[in-house]
Amino acid sequence: MYFFALALVWGSLSFAAHFPCQATYGELDVVKQEVKTSEEFYYCFGYHHGKDRAWMMDFFRRSAQGRNAEIFGYDHLKTDLMMRLLELPAVAERIWSEFPATEKLKLNAYAQGVNKGFDSGRNAHEFQDRGYSPEQWLPVHTIEVLLLQSFDQTRKTFVTDWEQEKFKARWKDEASRLMDNDDPAWENTILKKGEYPANNLKQTSSTSSNRIIPSLWSPFPEIFGKESGSNNWVVSAKKSNSGKAILANDPHLDLKTPLFWYWMHLRSPDHEVIGASLPGVPLVASGTNGKVAWGLTNAYINTADAVFVKDLPESEIVSIRPLVWIRFWKFNIPFFFKKFEKTKSGNPVLPLELETSERIYLRWTGFQLKASDIIPMFSLPDVKNVTEMDTKLREVGLPAWNFVFADTEGEIGYRLIGNSYRALGTTPFGMKTLTPEELRSQDLFSADERPHVLKPSRGYVYSANNRHWPSDSTYSGGRGYAYSFRGNRIDELLQSQQDVESFKKIQCDHQAVDAKYFVPRILAAIDIPELKDWNFEANESSTAAPIFRRFTDLLMANWDVNEYGLYRLLGAVTEKMRSEMKEVYGASLKDIGGRKWGDFHVLGFAHLSKNPDWRFAPEIPASGDNHTVDPGTSRWNEDRKVYEHSSGASMRMIIEMESRPKIHLVLPGFNRDYTSETKKNPWEDWKQCRYTTISF
Repeated sequence: MYFFALALVWGSLSFAAHFPCQATYGELDVVKQEVKTSEEFYYCFGYHHGKDRAWMMDFFRRSAQGRNAEIFGYDHLKTDLMMRLLELPAVAERIWSEFPATEKLKLNAYAQGVNKGFDSGRNAHEFQDRGYSPEQWLPVHTIEVLLLQSFDQTRKTFVTDWEQEKFKARWKDEASRLMDNDDPAWENTILKKGEYPANNLKQTSSTSSNRIIPSLWSPFPEIFGKESGSNNWVVSAKKSNSGKAILANDPHLDLKTPLFWYWMHLRSPDHEVIGASLPGVPLVASGTNGKVAWGLTNAYINTADAVFVKDLPESEIVSIRPLVWIRFWKFNIPFFFKKFEKTKSGNPVLPLELETSERIYLRWTGFQLKASDIIPMFSLPDVKNVTEMDTKLREVGLPAWNFVFADTEGEIGYRLIGNSYRALGTTPFGMKTLTPEELRSQDLFSADERPHVLKPSRGYVYSANNRHWPSDSTYSGGRGYAYSFRGNRIDELLQSQQDVESFKKIQCDHQAVDAKYFVPRILAAIDIPELKDWNFEANESSTAAPIFRRFTDLLMANWDVNEYGLYRLLGAVTEKMRSEMKEVYGASLKDIGGRKWGDFHVLGFAHLSKNPDWRFAPEIPASGDNHTVDPGTSRWNEDRKVYEHSSGASMRMIIEMESRPKIHLVLPGFNRDYTSETKKNPWEDWKQCRYTTISF
């Protein structure tokens, strides 16, 4: 039946019209395309994606389908199996079957354009090096990529459940007190007083703390980056020096080659749009249509749970044994020895090797998505003001992003999109135990209950993956939020009147906000000369930043706590703890070896596939740290004795909402031909925050 459906779709594509798509290229190689009809709009959207990002699209599609081992071999087997467990292609097929004919025409035209673009896109270095070509693109593949991005960027909420359960196994009854992320000293929220219903309801349910939770059998692949974050903010006309609204967005993703975003400028008689698109999806995720500008961040509201289920009958469990093909030399060999389980209603049993007989189930709001949850996103180029934008975004169920938006009238707004589990009061710490009925239910926040504010009197809104509601709110968004240090700093810097230059300084701010809270407690316990008189800037020349980062990381590992726990433990240091801190300080000095932050913290723009042979970007010294507004999120490489900067600003965009918007942009790489050797150095421009003004 599946192949019959594909045959019908392909039949409709094969007779679609071909359009010339003769584009020009503006500043930063942004594609500028004139079109005459809606069909041509989507066809050319697909053509440019397929021509310039064919390999990337194929990689996203294979990731969603669990098929990367066919190309990259055994190293991708386990993550392919984990993705097969999700069965995203089956979810995408169901959603596609629900699309009305008018909306199918758009994705049909897009797919036909992609396949025409593949004629030249198949010449990409990666295809040539591995000796393969992209398969034909079908409309359902676009939905697969959307689901992949949604799952990849919302899974933090169920991973947090699992991590908190591990803390409970180690700290028992102390775990919640130490690692609780409610009301830390640096807390700030997206919504302010008067913008949410306050009730301070208390949640009485809790979870046990005697389960032992070892590692996952294999992680889900990190396509867009571990705990991908982002910043966005917007100020209204009254808070802008120019009297025009200004919007900023810098999505934090893995800093890879090729760029995650593909910038396009499309103009038709009906509408015009310019901004960042994800190859594989004909949407401008962040940009402007000339009347309204918008930008997004990861919401981290509770869209996924890792849960125990009480009294679920064995008859509700079914086994699946996925077949994965693995490339070995010039051949593909089958692997079908791993068995997984899931419920008949579609909830996967996560393959955690527990020392108990209890299964851990995954529930995710994305499994129950409908076509009507996605289709409104294709209407963003048509909205004319913030009120229309708010109305359109409230209809979107794809989980879950924070949108800020502004219009040429100087008005602004904010809305969270995406289905998320409804909760009142305080969310329990750790993994919940549900009844079978609760597992199958979809008790979701309504569109009116989801966080939102339109034309706020304070004149600004920001989000930085921080909490939506304070702890005194009627509603709870769960415990998956990122640390709110960035939000704390952005809020501080937005208090004054703003302009484009002040926006640039905020996007490129390198203050280690967490250090402002931790360093005084550290120095109260032991003497660390390097941290005295530090201005908390994490710049290349800093000698304090290496000490702070390595010391706190080692201390958290030794004490088996997160940053919430570390902060609380540092408030009551014992003599034994003081002795341990001195030992950790000594180990930190040994690891650092007298190096400055720029020598100790490097950024290599690795290839998206993780293939070390495909390197098209230089390794450069990196500024910023885990919790700076311009982040330097990093992983410790024990062999090299350096922090490898992994994720950060995948673009920096600022839009002034004049009658013809002005767009200020900097990208960490090439928008189109990322393999070419030119005299340009986009990585240095990105690092130094040298923006280019893009004409609309």
